[in-house]
Amino acid sequence: MANKINLNVKQWLKIAARGLLVLIVLLILEVGVLYGAHFSTANSKYFLIITALNLILWAIVTYQQYLRYQVLQLLIQFQDVTPAHVQQLGHLQVHNHWLHRVLQQLLLITKAMQTAIQQEQNSELSKDELITNVSHDLRTPLTSILGFLGLIEQNPHTSNGDIKKYVHIAFQKAQQLQVLVNDLFEYVRASSASTKLNYRKFDMIQMLEQVDAEFELQAQQKHIQISVTSPEKTLVMRADTEKLGRVFNNLVTNALQYGQGAHHIWLKAQDRGQFVWLQVANDGEPIPEASLPRLFERFYRSDQARSPVHSGTGLGLAIAQSLIKIHGGKISVQSDANLTAFDIILPKNFTQDTK
Repeated sequence: MANKINLNVKQWLKIAARGLLVLIVLLILEVGVLYGAHFSTANSKYFLIITALNLILWAIVTYQQYLRYQVLQLLIQFQDVTPAHVQQLGHLQVHNHWLHRVLQQLLLITKAMQTAIQQEQNSELSKDELITNVSHDLRTPLTSILGFLGLIEQNPHTSNGDIKKYVHIAFQKAQQLQVLVNDLFEYVRASSASTKLNYRKFDMIQMLEQVDAEFELQAQQKHIQISVTSPEKTLVMRADTEKLGRVFNNLVTNALQYGQGAHHIWLKAQDRGQFVWLQVANDGEPIPEASLPRLFERFYRSDQARSPVHSGTGLGLAIAQSLIKIHGGKISVQSDANLTAFDIILPKNFTQDTK
């Protein structure tokens, strides 16, 4: 595509014809005015003035016609709104300031439309992926439940021992199904733009100590020590305690399930002025480097998380990220041979009205 707007021959001919017609009309009017005023050499200066005004008027009318065709040609350029073509339009040269402003506005509108279209396409793909993953994860335990209950239904002479075994397995699969449904509901609610937060002032150090107490028994069973560390004795902030509690619940559960070989889980907090820095870390096996960029994706599970020993839904970290985002914060992860740490930055006094 050319770097400047060029009019075609037909448009140039139309401009010339319109200009010539205007010039003829102006000349006729000028002659009529001068004849009616009994033109003489004494008022020849009036002739020059009127002629100059006519020429200026002719130039204005002709230039307006020229601009009109320039705008038409500019609009034609925007009939193709592919990303590559729009990028080329960004280098288009126009020598008129007004046309340049029109071009910039058209580019902004076109890019906004492309962004909206891309977001809509991504949203549709995301919905399809969500439905596919949910269908697969629901079908697996449901198939087991129906299978074992079917064995009891179809074999009336099944021994009590086998019946108990089948019912126990079906009950375990039903529990997995319940966890998935609950996590899915929580994820959808946390990801919704209309989610409202119930704010209250609280002591973050006290919340971390409560998390420590809640997981103490599970940690002891795995021979893991949970510690709360902070340079502050109290750290008062404002947030939704229920939702932040869910974040820490998910992160500590994740550390207990997947931090193989860990001896410690640290819950850390630090006051950083307008923000609060939080960390949930463990000294277990590191997360594979290839998994780190995808760790917060819904339903994503690293190779170590796919072990039959673990029964996670792949939604825990996605829920944690969504809940942190609606608090105006950020969550990130780093992992090496020494430490796997989830870092959180939260505004100390965040409200949804100030997003």
